[in-house]
Amino acid sequence: MNKKVLILHRILFWANVLMLAATLVYYLIRWGSLGENIGIHFGPDGSFDVIASKVYGFYPHLIGGLIIGGIAAADHFIIKKDMGLRISEKGERLLRAEAALSLDVFLCLWCVYFAAWSWSVSTQRPMVKAVLPIINVLGNVLLFGLTAQVVTWIKFREKGVKKSEDTGAAHRMCRLVAWLMTAGSIGFMLEAWDRLPGDEKLYFDPAYDGLAYIANFGEYMDKRLLVIPHALCIVLLAIFEILGRRAEKAEKRQLMSLFDKLKLLCGLFFFWWELTLWTEQPIGIVSVGIFTVLCAAALAVYIVQKRKVEKQSENN
Repeated sequence: MNKKVLILHRILFWANVLMLAATLVYYLIRWGSLGENIGIHFGPDGSFDVIASKVYGFYPHLIGGLIIGGIAAADHFIIKKDMGLRISEKGERLLRAEAALSLDVFLCLWCVYFAAWSWSVSTQRPMVKAVLPIINVLGNVLLFGLTAQVVTWIKFREKGVKKSEDTGAAHRMCRLVAWLMTAGSIGFMLEAWDRLPGDEKLYFDPAYDGLAYIANFGEYMDKRLLVIPHALCIVLLAIFEILGRRAEKAEKRQLMSLFDKLKLLCGLFFFWWELTLWTEQPIGIVSVGIFTVLCAAALAVYIVQKRKVEKQSENN
């Protein structure tokens, strides 16, 4: 990796760490002035909707610390270890830089969110709404970074590599990412399940036990409905897994690649939708539209590749 990029990466990484560490120090300073029970979670309007022991105020730092540890481990792999990708030396250097900086943006997104969360808990003020546009900008930058990595891999991959070897690495990566994202979304569900419903009045009213705020409908509904996206995602991944295995045994590489793309798209987008549900945000039509377009594009690529192979077979 280029030394200048490496220096920039380390500056960004430690800036994120210091941001979260500063909020931890500030919370410890404010600890004595806070009551035993304080607001620790926010509703759709940014105001507190859960009152609990101030010990739970360490939640942003705990989860943020775990994310930092995970990013640090990923950085070590990206910078020091062989990535196992069959691309040119120039392409690998560029891909390592893009991956490291994308992780920095991903970490910054969470650190900004957790820092704003911790500041609100420390001062007992509503969540600053200005943090949402910042997170949206960082999310778009992250999406650009991921796209750049795909473009780099396509542009610089070795042309002489056997097709079976090339698809094998991509196949394993798609499976891994899809199932890891799904497992992560289930983790969010388990973490948030006990504190639902989010609204304080409903939370302490036994008559409303088991409700959750579903922003797309603008009302509180049975929280078991939030399990539907998880179940649907697992079913889809299982179906694509079975069909992909059959395509692999039949040596239909184009069809196997299609199912890999669909698994990856389901893993990524269902993770995002489940995260929005558990944070009481609406699932936007834009994300649904992007998912539909990408799935259609994957199908179109499959059709084009299949016809190309059929023409080559006829010519031979």
